[in-house]
Amino acid sequence: MKIKKVIIAVLVVLITFLHYGTEMSRIYYHIFYRELYFLPLILAGFWFGLRGGVVTSFSVTAFYLPFVLLHWQGSPDDFDKILQILLFNIVAVGLGYVSDREKAEEKAKIDAERQAREQAESADRLKSDFLSVISHELRTPLVSIIGYNELLIDGIAGKLTEEQIDALKKIDTNSKKLLDLINSIIELSRLEAKSVEIKEVSIPDVIKEVEAETKSLQEQSSLNFVLRIETDLPTLLTDPGKLKVVLKNLVSNALKFTKKGNVIVGAHRQNRGIEISVTDTGIGIAPEALQLVFEPFRQVESPLIRQHGGVGLGLYIVKRLLEILHGTIKVESEVGRGSTFRIWIPSGENIGKVRR
Repeated sequence: MKIKKVIIAVLVVLITFLHYGTEMSRIYYHIFYRELYFLPLILAGFWFGLRGGVVTSFSVTAFYLPFVLLHWQGSPDDFDKILQILLFNIVAVGLGYVSDREKAEEKAKIDAERQAREQAESADRLKSDFLSVISHELRTPLVSIIGYNELLIDGIAGKLTEEQIDALKKIDTNSKKLLDLINSIIELSRLEAKSVEIKEVSIPDVIKEVEAETKSLQEQSSLNFVLRIETDLPTLLTDPGKLKVVLKNLVSNALKFTKKGNVIVGAHRQNRGIEISVTDTGIGIAPEALQLVFEPFRQVESPLIRQHGGVGLGLYIVKRLLEILHGTIKVESEVGRGSTFRIWIPSGENIGKVRR
């Protein structure tokens, strides 16, 4: 800003010096003196708005008018110079006004965008807080219902008939579906925070935890659950909670949507990280639907998927969590032959910088 003021002042003084220069005045006076004064006036109007334009035009008038009066002869050309001074002021004021208006509109636009962004962020926070609170309030009594229902199935309240056991098992199945949905909503609300808790993580340990937590699904499916983990895998610096959610969602999907065959979880070194794969012999995914499965609330149409329900949040949450961890996910699938989901997690020292 200070440099711009100096430039304008130098230009005004230089042009005025040419005005009063004894040798230059004749050439300057008859050829292009009028145009020269427009340069500092235009610059002042654009750079400093109305106030800068007015100050500069007054300065030019103060320097130029004495020169006109000094050479005054009452000729038409002299009156033309007076009109020229008026034109200087009109140009400076006009440009300054236009510049101020454009700056005001630009500022108003920026303020409006900032306000809209803040309102949107506030609305997102309120939505996330609401979903989180409601989900937790729903999950607490639901966990109790599932627990007491399992005790009844185990016969803690006495011997039950086959019809009673069948009814309790239906309650158990649907309660767990509802719990999965609530857990998905909680994970979805947590995605907004994008916070990462970095720790040393043993991939075999995380996979075994996921295996244990999906034991009931494995028993219901009667599938072969196989682990193929490379020995001596290095530990990763990553967020163990988010990684566990990713693997559990992938393994749960593989178990749910596979009627017979195998679910294989593998892990091996890849580039500067570790690749973990989850392979099943299930229904598979059509080529045109491979990208849709990662969108929220999208499911591939299939009787088996409709049978297991769900709202289509699992793979969306997986992809978003991997973005936070700077990992990647790929899927290979063939309808009727099964699917393989491959995730890659960076080794971790620069989790915020490493890109594959």
